[in-house]
Amino acid sequence: MKQRFYFDTSVFGGVFDKGFTEVTLQLFERVKLGRIICLYSDLTESELTEAPEFIKNIQF
Repeated sequence: MKQRFYFDTSVFGGVFDKGFTEVTLQLFERVKLGRIICLYSDLTESELTEAPEFIKNIQF
């Protein structure tokens, strides 16, 4: 069974936080490779639609 991780909005912003950039990118790489499942709420999705463009444009 694959691990499931709940992501709130701060996880997506972690890419731009110097203390969390490397770890956050590794986490998203594991999602991209299908090693873990990313779960998030409707609220997180709504918050991300209102996020600055540089966050919306993250390519994982």
